[in-house]
Amino acid sequence: MGYSIDGSSDKSAIDLNFPLDQGVYIVGHGGSNPLINYHNAHDIQTYALDISKLNFLGIRALGIYPSELEKYAIFGDNLYSPCDGRILKVDKGYEDLEPPKRGEGHPAGNHVVVQCEDAEITLAHMKENSIVVDTLDTVEVGDLLGKVGNSGNTTEPHLHIHAVKDGKGIPVTFNNRFLVRNSIVWK
Repeated sequence: MGYSIDGSSDKSAIDLNFPLDQGVYIVGHGGSNPLINYHNAHDIQTYALDISKLNFLGIRALGIYPSELEKYAIFGDNLYSPCDGRILKVDKGYEDLEPPKRGEGHPAGNHVVVQCEDAEITLAHMKENSIVVDTLDTVEVGDLLGKVGNSGNTTEPHLHIHAVKDGKGIPVTFNNRFLVRNSIVWK
């Protein structure tokens, strides 16, 4: 069960395993309201999350908006399947872009779509040449999918994740927790 910004529950939420590990993560965009989640304006991304990692200083990157991808704490982190399911789509072959360049012609960049129960979970902006699954593969919670990168229409390395059911975005919870902007996840 998910909860919106005002605390009301949403029974349509899908509960997933957090797909990253070993670190402290922060939600840049997330929630059920356009004031805290700019994805909210798009039907299939209504509840999308943008997740970054904090380094030992408690910041996303070494420096102020560096162009070197390795300075971002999340860049190259392993990305795992958040559920048991089947790979519906793999889109790869896009390069990682140095900020502030953006790949607007392919918004999700390198990405994987996993069928989890009756929802489709998109994990986007993956690292170039890192995806290790193929379409129709069966995956279990915790199976490696690839690595976090900076491909597609993105301003800096991060994980974009959203869930779709019947053509509409649905809330995502992790261990029954509905994340919103500035939520912290300790792994």
